[in-house]
Amino acid sequence: IEFYMAECELLTADMVGSENRLSMLAQRAKSSHDIAIVTRLRLTLYTTLDRSDRGVEVFLDYLRRSGTDWSLHPTRHEVMREYDRIWSLVGSRQIEELVDLPLMNNPEVLDVLDVFTEVVTPSLFVDENLCSLVICRMVNLSLEHGNSDGSCFAYVWFAIIAGPRFNNYKDGFRFGQLGYELVEKRGLERFKARTYLWFAQFVLPWAKHVQACRRLMRGAFDAATKAG
Repeated sequence: IEFYMAECELLTADMVGSENRLSMLAQRAKSSHDIAIVTRLRLTLYTTLDRSDRGVEVFLDYLRRSGTDWSLHPTRHEVMREYDRIWSLVGSRQIEELVDLPLMNNPEVLDVLDVFTEVVTPSLFVDENLCSLVICRMVNLSLEHGNSDGSCFAYVWFAIIAGPRFNNYKDGFRFGQLGYELVEKRGLERFKARTYLWFAQFVLPWAKHVQACRRLMRGAFDAATKAG
C-alpha cells in the first residue's frame, strides 16, 4: 500500500511526499523484488526532478545490495569487456535471428532489467562509460536469459551508442531494428512508446526517409497516450 501511495504522490506531483515515502520504503524493503520496484520508482522520481546524480547513486546502491560493485566512473576497459561479451554471446548467429530467442521468464532478471531501463537516462548525464556499461549489460542479460519488454529498449539504445562509442554503425542499426521488430512481431509492448521514439529519432534516420520516422513518431505518441 505504501508503494502505491508513493506512486500516486509522484503522479500527482507531490515530489517531496513521494521522495520521503520511497526513502522510507528503501530502508524497509527486504526481498530482491521489493528492493527492485522501490529502486525503479525512485529512479523515475529523480529523473523527473532532473537529479540524475542522485538517481545514479540510488542505482549503484541497488547494485551493491545485490553484491555487484560498480564505479560511478567505469573505465573504458570495463566497458569494452562488456561490449565484447555481446559478440561472444551472439556467436555465429545473425542479429536478426535474435528476435526468436525465448521470452525471459526469470523474475529476478526481469526485475534487474526494469531497474536498468530506468537508469539509462540518468546515467547518460553523469558518465558516458557508465551509461555504455548499463546498456551493454542489458543486452547481455537479454542474450543470456531471453527477450523481454526491456530488451526492446536495450537493443534500440545499443544501436544509438554502437556507432559513436564503438564505431559499429552497421551492426548497431541491426540491433535497433531488432528492438523494433520485437515490439511488432513478439508483442512486447510495455516500452513501445520509448522504443519507437528513440528508434525513430536516433536510429531510423540512418537508413530511411524522414516520412518513415514521422510515422513511427506518431506510433510512439499513440502508444504513450494509450498507456497514460
